[in-house]
Amino acid sequence: MLKVTETPLQFLPRLSERLKREIWIKRDDLNGDILTAGNKLRKLAYLLADAKEKGADTVVTTGGPNSNHARATAAWAIRMGLRPVLVLAGREPDARRGNYLLNSLMGVEMKFSGARTQAEMEAALADYADQLAQSGRRPYVIGIGGSNGLGSLGYVDAYNEMKRQAEAANVRFDWLFAAAGSGGTLAGLICGRDLAGDATRIAGISPWLGESEIRQRIDHCLAELAELKKAEAEPRMESESRQRYLVSDAYLGKGYGVPTDAGMEALRLLAQTEAIMLDHVYTAKAMAGCMDFIRRELVKPGERVLFWHTGGTPGLFVLE
Repeated sequence: MLKVTETPLQFLPRLSERLKREIWIKRDDLNGDILTAGNKLRKLAYLLADAKEKGADTVVTTGGPNSNHARATAAWAIRMGLRPVLVLAGREPDARRGNYLLNSLMGVEMKFSGARTQAEMEAALADYADQLAQSGRRPYVIGIGGSNGLGSLGYVDAYNEMKRQAEAANVRFDWLFAAAGSGGTLAGLICGRDLAGDATRIAGISPWLGESEIRQRIDHCLAELAELKKAEAEPRMESESRQRYLVSDAYLGKGYGVPTDAGMEALRLLAQTEAIMLDHVYTAKAMAGCMDFIRRELVKPGERVLFWHTGGTPGLFVLE
């Protein structure tokens, strides 16, 4: 199984002073080098171990042309002696930048499917995996974002890691904010919180899907997690989890990967107060949501906030 480096839990004094709330950050952007940093590694630790155990020789996944998940999957597959294949949405970019450049330098096999929707991406992924199997390869398929019950176990572990750090710092969080892209990260955090018996309110800010769609993905992961953690969980865990988190698509703007004014304000504010970089696709929009909750006093004075940085900084290098 991949070794996942423990990431720092840090207080943000200058941002806290600016926003008049006590704000901390969990730095999952610091869990590896430029090829592996971000929330993807925690999921891949479980998924790629499963691929090896099942005798796969090829790992196949999907995402956009500059997908962080696709790039991280490719990098770790190579490190584990597996052949990565990326079935990417849309058309091949005109210029090699960001994650597309990194994949090219690694010599990753990339196929551009022309897919535009989640359903089209998943269909193209399944079709190409079948083609690989028919050609004699042994493919292991990882869905969008590595978000299923098995992958989400990585964020159950992550919550436990954060809780140990918070107890050592003698802090407890009233709110936890994170980007809710494909659902697995948020599901793992919700499950981890519930197994720990904490009362932290978890808010997922969607950078991609509408509220009903992302909630369906989160709930699907939670149902699989409830089965995987059945020995530890109370029978009520799954239904309670579904009621004890918030999701919002209010900060999505014009769509996935399209910067918003609020997101860029949040990106610049964190960079200028704490020298921590967000990315315009995921974490800037999540921070914009966090800031708006504070400004509207949904996060009340005196409540302590944790922002979970899920990485994705290489995406900045395609920003114009």
